[in-house]
Amino acid sequence: MYLFKRSTMILVVALLTLSGCVHINGPLEYANENEANTPTVNYLPVGIPFLLGGHGTSVPLTPELSLTAKHVAKIDFSEVVAYHPDCDIALIKEDNTGKKLASLGKIHSQESIKTFGRGLTGKTLVGEGKYYQDVNFVDSKMFARCPASITDAAVQSGMSGGGAFNAKGQLVGIISGMSGSRFRMLDGSELGNERTSIFVSTYFVRDWLISEVEQFYGDTIEHLAVKSDTFTTAYLED
Repeated sequence: MYLFKRSTMILVVALLTLSGCVHINGPLEYANENEANTPTVNYLPVGIPFLLGGHGTSVPLTPELSLTAKHVAKIDFSEVVAYHPDCDIALIKEDNTGKKLASLGKIHSQESIKTFGRGLTGKTLVGEGKYYQDVNFVDSKMFARCPASITDAAVQSGMSGGGAFNAKGQLVGIISGMSGSRFRMLDGSELGNERTSIFVSTYFVRDWLISEVEQFYGDTIEHLAVKSDTFTTAYLED
């Protein structure tokens, strides 16, 4: 049994097995990659059979940079720009020339969300659900000092490093894994989610991300934001 607490200091208890996206936890569909509102996600070969489905996923952020899960970046062939010190997220160098770049945004509890990542065949998969809340996995090294954002949108093998997108199609998180769904508060109330998929909030890591992008390009985020739609006003404002 693991102990959790919400970022708002409400304690949560659950029976969970953190699995790093090596299974499937719900219904997924193939995304229509020709649709304008379908985000681009990249296929990251891992090269180790049966681990993470043999691959991971990344989300193009700029023409030269993508975001992915830290546990994927550590074992695939990516050129890592930076690992977040506490969260399961990494900034990697990729050639995203001509690809659709993600716009960063926010999400609030109970709002709809979609998960996008690459499946075992290399096609883009999408799951639909809603965002619940953030919790801290006290007994998990991966989430001991980083809140885990909980959604019931399904994920499966290889989607680690893919994106969680709000109803506006903005990137709000990077998929990390899945766990058991039996969440309940210490007062006995339950979270109410049918399944538990986990992502790292891109808003939570905002300061780290801005700093690393500014350092990579040698420019301020304000100047960089003018050149692209990635760093939206909603994302940059407090």
